Amino acid sequence: MDLEFTREKIETYFFDKLTNSHPILKALNSGKLIIFVGAGMSVHLGLPSWREFAIKYLEIIYKNSQTTSMNFKTKEGLKTEDTKKILSLCEYIGKKNLLDNQLEGYYKSWFETDKSNVLNGRLYEKLYRLNAIYLTTNYDNALDLIAEDGPIVGNNGDKSKTPDNGYKKVYYDISEFTNEILKPQNVIHVHGSVKDISTMIISYGDYIKRYGLNGNLHENKRDVYSDFMTEIFSQKDYVVLFMGYGLEEIEILQFLFEGAIKDSKSYCNNRYLLLPCFSDDYLKISYLSDYYKNNFGVSVIPCNMSEKGYNILEDVLDHLLILSKGTYQENDEVKELKEGLKAIEEMFL
Repeated sequence: MDLEFTREKIETYFFDKLTNSHPILKALNSGKLIIFVGAGMSVHLGLPSWREFAIKYLEIIYKNSQTTSMNFKTKEGLKTEDTKKILSLCEYIGKKNLLDNQLEGYYKSWFETDKSNVLNGRLYEKLYRLNAIYLTTNYDNALDLIAEDGPIVGNNGDKSKTPDNGYKKVYYDISEFTNEILKPQNVIHVHGSVKDISTMIISYGDYIKRYGLNGNLHENKRDVYSDFMTEIFSQKDYVVLFMGYGLEEIEILQFLFEGAIKDSKSYCNNRYLLLPCFSDDYLKISYLSDYYKNNFGVSVIPCNMSEKGYNILEDVLDHLLILSKGTYQENDEVKELKEGLKAIEEMFL
């Protein structure tokens, strides 16, 4: 096969590709960009990644060994299994042997953060200033804190309504998943929220029920969710960008790709996956790109993290904010640089 990416191409691909003429920027400025937010955004706040969640859960099952009968050898052996399998087994054991309030306490200790932590991290504030529609597979409340505490100035320069004005911003109950909530600055937890642990999609069984895999239409809830997702992925007006998903989290998206995106009858070529990666992995990225494009209509946009790691996401958001009509405030260094360049230009006039 012809490789889509080379090492050199990956190194500058995102910043070369994402210009004002790109569909992502056009949708961003028209209020039609849907950003799927993954755990790669939240790890900066000390919240667990998908894999870290599984290991933390496994340790809790072992910690409560008097109730769960988990021994050290079994725990260490399970650590080599894939993430979904660990979580499925832990959730089964946990629900069978631990009290609901115990589980809720663990979940909240892992996935709840506070506003100061979110603001100090800066990523979520910048992300929310993009004025997109935010869907997330994360359970944590990081994005909720920014959305609920508004107001914040968006692309159009208007202050958004706040909960005090009777305007709901955060959704995680599947019964509320309708086209009406697909509005800029709304946050929709498609796999549930730590605010209500009963809504959290964790195990294989949870995913099968939510996505109706293998023809399972448990409690008829899959119809609501499927209709909601089909609306998103089949409408030409919307552009979808997956952000904060590293190679570790691809397995989470696999359920979405196979269960929801595949339900869409037409591929509109309006789906993009921002993939932080190392430029040396150009072979793997080329294979993934070809696979997702041909099977799910998702175009991979590699973002080189060789120098900065996941901190490259801050540069990504700065780039999008500058190109958009947002109210991004330049820092003093940028202002000083521009003033210097202007002074140099004037010298030669």
